[in-house]
Amino acid sequence: MVKKRAWLIWGLLKETSLEFIDNNSFQKGAALAYYTIFALPPMLIIIISAAGYFFGEQAVSGEIYYRIKELIGTEGAYSVQKMVENVNEYGAFNLAAIVGVIALFIAATGVFISLQDSLNEIWNVKPVPRRGYVKLILDRFLSFGMILTIAIVLLLSLLANTILVAISDFLTARFSGWIVYVIHMANFFSAFLLMSFLFACIYKFLPDAKIKWRDVGVGALVTSLLFVLFRGLIGYYLGKNDMASVYGAAGSVVIILTWVFFTSQIIFFGAVFTFVYSRKYGHNIYPAEFAVRVIRQEVEVGNSAVNAEPGKHEREVYGEPEVEQEPTSDGDASKGANI
Repeated sequence: MVKKRAWLIWGLLKETSLEFIDNNSFQKGAALAYYTIFALPPMLIIIISAAGYFFGEQAVSGEIYYRIKELIGTEGAYSVQKMVENVNEYGAFNLAAIVGVIALFIAATGVFISLQDSLNEIWNVKPVPRRGYVKLILDRFLSFGMILTIAIVLLLSLLANTILVAISDFLTARFSGWIVYVIHMANFFSAFLLMSFLFACIYKFLPDAKIKWRDVGVGALVTSLLFVLFRGLIGYYLGKNDMASVYGAAGSVVIILTWVFFTSQIIFFGAVFTFVYSRKYGHNIYPAEFAVRVIRQEVEVGNSAVNAEPGKHEREVYGEPEVEQEPTSDGDASKGANI
C-alpha cells in the first residue's frame, strides 16, 4: 500500500515536472521579476500602511525588513528599505501627489496582473470580456485585494508570533527548557499555514478559472512545502555569490530579481501541480465568467515558407480579398448559356 502510494506520488511529480518545462515557466518568471522591481516599493507601502494601523508602522516595517533580510541578505533588504523611503518622501497633497498615488496603485498591482496572465496560460483559460475596460478595472482591484491579503497574513503572523512569545516566556519561567522547542515548532507551523493560505488565495482568485478549494488547498500545501525547502538554498546561493562585486551598484537589484525569479518558479510549479492533481484526483476546472478554454498546440508543417499563410489580422486591416475572375472565351460563354 505504501509502495503503491509512493509510486503514485512519484508519477504525479514527474508529470508535473514535464508540464512545468513545457509551460516555459522560466520566461514567465523573468517577466514577473521585472514587474516586481517596479511593484515592490508601492506594495510595501500599502502593506505597511494597512498592517501598521494595528501594530504600528515601525513594528511592521521592522518585521518586513527582517524577513527580507533572511531571504535575500542585508544588502538586498537595505536596498528595498531605501526604495520605500524614497517613495515616501513625496508627502504633499496636490495634483502631483494624486497622480503619484494612481501610479503607485498601477505599479503595485502590475505584478499580480502578470502573475494572473501566467496562471491563465498554465490552466488553459483566456479572458474574453464583453467590456474590456470593466475587466481591467476589476483585475486591478482584485490585485489590490491580494496586496491587502498579504497585509492580513503579515498581521496574523505578527499576532501569532506575539502570542507565542508571551506564552513561551510564561511557560519557560515555570517549566524546563524543552517547552521552548515546542513553541518554536508551533511558530513554524503557524507561519506555514498562513503561507499556504496566501498561496491558496493566489490560485483561487487570481486566474480566470473556477477551481475547488480542495484542489487549491493541496496545491498550496505543496507550494508552501517547496518554498520552505528551497528558501534556505536560495538564500545560501545569494549569500555565497558576491553579486555586488560583479554588477557594481546594480548588485542589490540583481539580488532582488534573482530571488523573485526563483520564487516564481516555485509558484508556477505549484500551479502546474494543482492543475495536474485536479485532472487526475480532483475536480474539473472551468473558465470563469467572460473567459473561455483555449487549446494551445504546435503543428509541424515541414520546410514550407514561414510567411506563406495570411496574417492573423490581415482581414481586419485590409478587408476581404477580392476574387479575380478569369476571362472566359466566347465559346465557353455560349455553352454556359445553353445550360
